[in-house]
Amino acid sequence: MRSKFYNVAWIIYGQGGRLIFQTAYFFLLAIIMNPKQYGIYVAITSLIVILGPFCGVGFNSLIVKIIATDVKEFRNVFGNTIKITIYSYFILLLVGELIIFLLYRNQILVNMLFLILSLADLLFLKLNEMSAQIFIAKNRVNVSANIQNFISLTRFMSVVIFYFLHDNSSNDILIWSMLYLLISLLYTILVFIYTLTKNDLPNMNSKITFNNIKEGIFFSIGLSSQGIYNDIDKTILGKYDSFQQTGYYGFAYKMLDVIFIPIKAILSLTFPKFFKIGKNEGIKGTYKFAKRILFPLIIYCIIASIASLLLAPTILARFNNGEYEESLYYFNILLIIVFLRCVHYVLSDSLTGAGLQKERSIVQLTIAAINTILNFILISYYKVYGAIIVSIFSDALMAISIICIVRFKITKRQNRNENL
Repeated sequence: MRSKFYNVAWIIYGQGGRLIFQTAYFFLLAIIMNPKQYGIYVAITSLIVILGPFCGVGFNSLIVKIIATDVKEFRNVFGNTIKITIYSYFILLLVGELIIFLLYRNQILVNMLFLILSLADLLFLKLNEMSAQIFIAKNRVNVSANIQNFISLTRFMSVVIFYFLHDNSSNDILIWSMLYLLISLLYTILVFIYTLTKNDLPNMNSKITFNNIKEGIFFSIGLSSQGIYNDIDKTILGKYDSFQQTGYYGFAYKMLDVIFIPIKAILSLTFPKFFKIGKNEGIKGTYKFAKRILFPLIIYCIIASIASLLLAPTILARFNNGEYEESLYYFNILLIIVFLRCVHYVLSDSLTGAGLQKERSIVQLTIAAINTILNFILISYYKVYGAIIVSIFSDALMAISIICIVRFKITKRQNRNENL
């Protein structure tokens, strides 16, 4: 019990620091950029979020499972994860450039920004996340918390340094991105060296097995599907509406992300436990565990939402001379998404832990496809309001679908046991 509370304390520390630095990061970023530049940033980073899960092809999640179930395979999967992260990055770089060309023709600034930020937030970030996953799977929660904490700190420091150096140039966003890349590189080198000194060295000669790639792809599809229905609207909005409106909408979404950070902290801590329970008890056991952690998370959502509704108007009215005050209306409508995501994130982990990642990925991929089609249609007609409608609809559909699948799997297992 003491060890459990110790781990929770470290996770809260890591995610608490992340909450502080990430909040300050995006507020400062909005200050040094006008809404139009911030809209460009949001559109590009949303595309990177969508591509991100395919950088490494899900091997970061696979490391957690392998360490939790067969630690002898660690050196092999460690080496495979490094190799496949690098290989997949270069493929995704080409894919991203093609998407940008199709959506934003002749936008040289957008192309350059993607090149710089993709290196920092695809390749370097994935290597850092790999290290954090290794330590949390080995119950070194304090180390993982520090790695996650300092990821946000490096982002924050890039904005702080630039804040004191910038001169309101039209190229502010590009100059900042290069500074951000440099700081990300230095941090990644330090984390990687530390990871090598504290663990068995990776076996770089180990072959990447088809079974691991297959399972990793399912993890990637699931995570990328989340990115699609969370962020594709911002990338599409940049095509059909002004980058300024994209900035307002993106700012409102970032406020939601800040509220959701503590929930992600709990999910990060409980993720390995789902595999251990699922191995012995199947979907019935993981569902029971999911319900145990879901109740306090819903209570947190209620408290955080009430606090946000009370404080957000004052904060946005005073922030940067009210330049982002238009985001408040979007934020109030989108707040329901925090509750919907809390439900389907937790229950989705119960499916993964029970060995049903394939079913989870199919649902996520289906809803991501629906989300993309609806976004292209509704945003082209209704601009930002079309994006809001599709966002709420997609998360509601995801929550309902995951609940139905979990209940179906439990009922199917009970009927099979009764027939035996």
